[in-house]
Amino acid sequence: MSRPPRVLDPEIDEAARAVFLAQGPSAPLQDIAKRLGISQAALLHRVGTKEALMSRALRPVPPTALALLEPGPKERVSIEDQLLEALLHHRDFLRQLVPWLFVLHYSGLGGARAMQLETPPPVALREGLTKWLTRAKRAGRVDLARPGAVAEALCGALEARCFNAHVGGTTYAPGDDEAVLRQLIRVLLPPREAPARARKKPLKRKPG
Repeated sequence: MSRPPRVLDPEIDEAARAVFLAQGPSAPLQDIAKRLGISQAALLHRVGTKEALMSRALRPVPPTALALLEPGPKERVSIEDQLLEALLHHRDFLRQLVPWLFVLHYSGLGGARAMQLETPPPVALREGLTKWLTRAKRAGRVDLARPGAVAEALCGALEARCFNAHVGGTTYAPGDDEAVLRQLIRVLLPPREAPARARKKPLKRKPG
């Protein structure tokens, strides 16, 4: 008798995600096992229960944009461009995360219990962005009274667009993400004016 194929944990998680996202939390384990080329019994032996598999396969991970924010503002790149890069990176992360959250929310696990993390992704991103903006403020790159409030506005707007797009497509989130985010950054972080002493005085006309 031939031995069953060896399946790695990441392969199990990937197959489970694909099936749960396509069919929802009621998807049968048999479909996941079939995708992996193993029996349902072998799959259960590896994962324990369907709930345990769903919880681990769809468990949120820390926002990947934190790696862009951690070093702080770059000197030779505009604040606007750096923020836009980080936010677009986080948008791609949210596009993957939001469908996972919907499946977990409507599962028997309950979203809150299944998604317990030391620092949930939305909170982690807000904290990282607040620290980044605070460093930019201290360096004199931005003029902000409350960096945390700006971080909340940017994160909240981006999350709303991603949730709306998942529910209703582009009809619910009209406009180009990059253009919308760039405009929002410009509203929340207006360019700093040059110091008064550095401004050029208008030239006086010589009497003719």
